[in-house]
Amino acid sequence: MSGGDDAEDRAAALAALREQLRDALGRKGLTRKDIVARSAVAGTPLGATTISQALNSSHPAPSWRTVTAVAGVLGADESTLGQLRELWLRTQPRPDAPRPPALTDTSTSTGPSTVRTAGPALLEVHQAPHAPPATDADPEAGATAGSTGAARAANPFLTPYLPRPHDDELERALGPALGGTASAFAVLTGDSSTGKTRALFEALHRLAPNRPLWRPTNAAALADLLDTGDLVPGAVLWLNESQRFLYGDRSEEAAAALRELLMTRTGITAVGTLWTLPYWEDLTRPAVDADPRSQVRALLQAPVTHRVPVPAGLTASERSRWERLADASGDRRMTRAVGAGAADGRVVQHLSGGPGLLAAYRMGPGAHFTHAEHALVTAAVAARQLGHYPPLSEELLTRAADAALPPHLRPAEPDWARDALTALTTGVRADGRRTDIRNTLTALVAVRATSGGAASYEPADYLHQSLLAAQDLPETTPALWDALTVCTTDAHALSVLSMEAQRRNFLKQAVILLRRAVVAGYPVSWTQLLMLTPQEVRARHDMALWMADNLASESLLTAIMQLWDLHGEGPDVTARLAARVVSRVDITNAEDVARLFGVLRELGHEKLLLDLDPGARVQPADGIGAYALLGRLVDEGYTEPAARLADRLLSHGTSLGNARASLALLRALHVCAHRPEEWEALSWQAAHHADLSDLHAALDLADELREAGRTKAACLLADRIAEAAEPEDTKGVASLMYELRCLGMTSACRRLAERAVPEVALEDPEAVGWLLDELHSAGLDDWADTMLDRDHLEDLVIGPVTATVLLLWSFQGIGREDLARRLVLSSMPLVQADEAEHTSEFLDALAVFGSRQELTDFARRAVEEVPLSCIPSVGFLIRSLRQHEQPEALDRLAARAIDAANPLAASSFLDLPRMLRERDLDAHAQALIERATGHPELADAITYTNLLKHLREAGEAEAADRFEATLPTTRGTAPAPPRTPHRARSPYGLETDGTPARPWTWHDLNPPPAHTAPPPRPGW
Repeated sequence: MSGGDDAEDRAAALAALREQLRDALGRKGLTRKDIVARSAVAGTPLGATTISQALNSSHPAPSWRTVTAVAGVLGADESTLGQLRELWLRTQPRPDAPRPPALTDTSTSTGPSTVRTAGPALLEVHQAPHAPPATDADPEAGATAGSTGAARAANPFLTPYLPRPHDDELERALGPALGGTASAFAVLTGDSSTGKTRALFEALHRLAPNRPLWRPTNAAALADLLDTGDLVPGAVLWLNESQRFLYGDRSEEAAAALRELLMTRTGITAVGTLWTLPYWEDLTRPAVDADPRSQVRALLQAPVTHRVPVPAGLTASERSRWERLADASGDRRMTRAVGAGAADGRVVQHLSGGPGLLAAYRMGPGAHFTHAEHALVTAAVAARQLGHYPPLSEELLTRAADAALPPHLRPAEPDWARDALTALTTGVRADGRRTDIRNTLTALVAVRATSGGAASYEPADYLHQSLLAAQDLPETTPALWDALTVCTTDAHALSVLSMEAQRRNFLKQAVILLRRAVVAGYPVSWTQLLMLTPQEVRARHDMALWMADNLASESLLTAIMQLWDLHGEGPDVTARLAARVVSRVDITNAEDVARLFGVLRELGHEKLLLDLDPGARVQPADGIGAYALLGRLVDEGYTEPAARLADRLLSHGTSLGNARASLALLRALHVCAHRPEEWEALSWQAAHHADLSDLHAALDLADELREAGRTKAACLLADRIAEAAEPEDTKGVASLMYELRCLGMTSACRRLAERAVPEVALEDPEAVGWLLDELHSAGLDDWADTMLDRDHLEDLVIGPVTATVLLLWSFQGIGREDLARRLVLSSMPLVQADEAEHTSEFLDALAVFGSRQELTDFARRAVEEVPLSCIPSVGFLIRSLRQHEQPEALDRLAARAIDAANPLAASSFLDLPRMLRERDLDAHAQALIERATGHPELADAITYTNLLKHLREAGEAEAADRFEATLPTTRGTAPAPPRTPHRARSPYGLETDGTPARPWTWHDLNPPPAHTAPPPRPGW
């Protein structure tokens, strides 16, 4: 799991933990002040600040000790405590995996090629038709054309280049990477044949003509290149037609590796091109269910990636500049192109011959293209439109084209398809006649993974995009669907084809394609397959067993998600998948083994992993991972493998400088009652040398030493922790004082007070109050008095009411009513009423210490400022306003709450009428109900029914009965239109020819052919 993913998971768990605690607090009707009082009675005294920080979202996660104390006061049962424990554990940071060693710069003066040596033809820059006349360009034209002089001298088929605004934007994007201060991935997006590749070539030819240039052919080749470490500062990565690298096998691996490289190193330049539609939009669209393109999307949305849009047409001023450049250069190709594109501004497209190719295709078979050639091109365009974005195999195109040809027009030659594909990609038939346009643009493009390797094919971009824009795409045929089903090997393409088949109600075809996507390695979820398969044909248990046998996973995290996905389908299903996952895990990788062990333990299949004896096989050098595994083994009671692993760690000469590692090892020896003769020495070594940078781990280690009876070592470590604290950090000191106090480390608490009290900052009221609470609870009232002698009220920064009230409670808790009075009166003009419950507490204090006028003024201001998002908290403020006889403010607060409530949303409506009734504000409750029943959005039966339900749930039965008597039709609801009769839809879907499918079952589907599955790779 990435660091970002781990942080998001911990944040979500912390939010859920706090929500559960706040819900329990609301159900009990208790204030935070009530919790303070009850915790003292229960023998687990908690300060008001500690409780507030445990419940408020702006603070770090509370300690487990705090959570259990709050839960105990709230009367949580064992089940609830277990849920809280699980959530709290998920809030704790995962130990960092060992960082890989820094890459070594192995760059040389030359790479595999350069932009200059590769040239435009090899880099797939479109060649304009016909060679230009051999005349020198006008010097002024050369200046206008930017860097075209040197480029055209070496590459005479290039026309002069007209720079446009996107060229300047591209140069700005590449500048820092070429200058060595950053890395960048510049992606030019736009329509087909708009000059994207030419713009990249011109920019690099001008700015970096002799840089090492790497040109992988597909995603797998890119992944292999990144794995070698050959991409070093100064290198350029050429990813023209970037869809070749962002779809297909290993595309996620390649995208993740490229993103990491660009984010962690400087001086690396990557460039690419993509159509805006469909590629850029498809690859950057957030996932709805499974997220198979998460790494690709992360790359394209990373800060190092710079998208540069390329316009489809020239502006009027650009056309004028183009004409001047054409006249100055004498290049007739530019003159013809600007004339052909005068109407729509699509000059660059005409330069490449795109419109001519479209016209040739639209002539139909037997004109420019033979019947066989036309059938092959049609199959390629149709397959691309259905979602097969990777290049198409010869077998696939041959199958589809052969079936589309009438019997009397089918060629007799056995190699007819290969000959036709060669003619379509080279532009020349065997008899010398041409298939290309102006000796330049071909209908198909051949793509090879390696030189001399088998070719696969793509339709010309301009042809596909033009047919798509004109909604003139060829019809798909059953033969094409069959060819795609049999011959497609790319996992993502199979998934996309399955979704397209489902959209067309070809349900059997959709299930077959999705099954093949599973076998090919696509991360299909169990729910996805189950929902796709019609209810009438499901064999749920057999389907789950099939998934367990065929699911592929690119990482351990994916495998774990799949285990959870299937765990409800029976123990045999989970056991079968778990066995496959265990067979792939690297048993020497302690971190992976620890993570998998935790999951298998919850599923009841940990024995599959323990049978491999991981304690004897993981690498002790993987310190963090090994100690994590050791802790899990101890937690689950597997003392024998834990003892074996502890022996190996000790024999490896493990240093006890890492506090978390020391904690795991000493706890294991203690729980397993293993090697007791070494406990004393190891305890002192850990206490003396444990690194204190991880404060929580150091405190946990001190707690473990204390629990194991090593009190002196625990005290030594606690004293070291107190000495290492930052005395100016008020919250940090208070938090540490709390932890040391809970451990019973009185001397360490006093030492911490001695160091911190003279220097601690006294600006944050909440932090000051927290520290006062802890000093008082630790019996250090003398140091609390010393801190108060600094007259800290002068330094306080008054802001949110919560912080001010917490300090107020602290003063009252130590009996300093004089300071409480000063605080309330001095902060009253400045305090922000940003939370209702603490605003009510401040109002109560102001009633004691302030005048009647001050009370009224604050009440009026508070009811205008206080948020209304938490109805129970608003109830506390209403109680205080009634108690202190503030009817005007009370009416205003109730009116605001009524206006803010949405009667159509249960979350904002259900609690409000009940709370108003409980506070004897019946008139306001009635006003709320009248406003709800007259809501202008109650114009249909659904909202009407929802409001009726909310009224009953809020306890307003009488109002609900009156409201129910009002029919929806009297509220302006138009009568429903008469239903038109329709034919029942077959649960089995349609055949690919559009006829109703005959009944079929899961067991009728043929197993996927072996060639759709990628060769298995060990590990992840």
